[in-house]
Amino acid sequence: MKLLWINPSFLDYRIPLYRTINHLLNGQFSLIFSKRRVPQRCIDKIQKNIGENALGLEKDKLISFGQKIEFANKGISIPFTKGLYKLIKSSKPDIIIAEGFFQFTPLAVLYSFINRKPLLIAYERTAHTERNCPLWRRLYRRFIGIFVSGYIANGQLTKEYLISQGIKREKIFTGAMCADSEGLAQKVAALPSEEKKLIKTNLIGKEGNGLLYIFVGRIIELKGVNNLLEAWSEHIISNPKDKLLIVGDGPLLKEYQKTYPNKSIIFTGGIDYSDIYKYYAVSDVFIIPTLEDNWSLVVPEAMACGLPIACSIYNGCYPELVKKDINGITFDPLKKESIIETLAYFHTQDLGIMGKNSIEIEKKYNPENTANNIINAITHIYNSKK
Repeated sequence: MKLLWINPSFLDYRIPLYRTINHLLNGQFSLIFSKRRVPQRCIDKIQKNIGENALGLEKDKLISFGQKIEFANKGISIPFTKGLYKLIKSSKPDIIIAEGFFQFTPLAVLYSFINRKPLLIAYERTAHTERNCPLWRRLYRRFIGIFVSGYIANGQLTKEYLISQGIKREKIFTGAMCADSEGLAQKVAALPSEEKKLIKTNLIGKEGNGLLYIFVGRIIELKGVNNLLEAWSEHIISNPKDKLLIVGDGPLLKEYQKTYPNKSIIFTGGIDYSDIYKYYAVSDVFIIPTLEDNWSLVVPEAMACGLPIACSIYNGCYPELVKKDINGITFDPLKKESIIETLAYFHTQDLGIMGKNSIEIEKKYNPENTANNIINAITHIYNSKK
């Protein structure tokens, strides 16, 4: 069985998954992507890992309409994909996975229909992220769904949303998302204690006995960083030795640096992905105040590195990854008091045990297990179509 995955754009975290799928299928895996949308470092990595099975589309472009903001369903991007159908045809797949309902998917649907090959859609959205989805888009998805044999979803919240849109429960397979958790965990484990101490001292100065909280992500409205910083201004009054590490770049970085000039807040700016493990390694608690996320990958990354988790209830990954009083807690970032209570909560917990629990919970969602989930799904669909 030869699998073709069509994904216009991906980043580093996807590469271990694709490599593992290719290995488990004995090289019978191909990936189509856009050379214009995928960063060159990721193109180099995927070509190194799956060789000629990495099929980059040379000529495609997007024309965008609507508001250019981060929240879902505030605009639309129309793709022009010269040569895509020919590339799909050249891979001669037995079964296809397409990413989402639009972008490269319509031509995958066409090929699937003409050649009677099963098609699955990899889908990530939740009822919360799709709360503003217009009727025309929902109707379009239902039309595409006529030709779809199955869906691979991140987790429970995505499955519930798909069911609410009329998709049969038995066509949905969960456990299809993972981070580069093993690579990060190995780097953290290999980091000498003296180097770790030096990194922390360089970041926050002389070590005290307060907690170091870390956020990793883009500095944009959607991520809720401003909500966290407002609550932090009150938290630090009761916990003056605590520190907050804001790791990431974005259009609101300078504004937040100016608005919150507190010495307990450290803005690192953008950090190369290859160095991110160092920041996880020196922190005590990971916090993500996002206002909208499908299945935020920084959460399993932080868990693999042994961190307790404070997760927004608007992050689609929390049902699988965050277990109350086991490895962390959830909170509502739109309520300042909820953030303040969450920050204080970790002062009364055994963070070492919580961190170990995070590692164990996250293992279920590592690249190998995720690859097996996906292969089980496509095997089930493929056999049912014989």
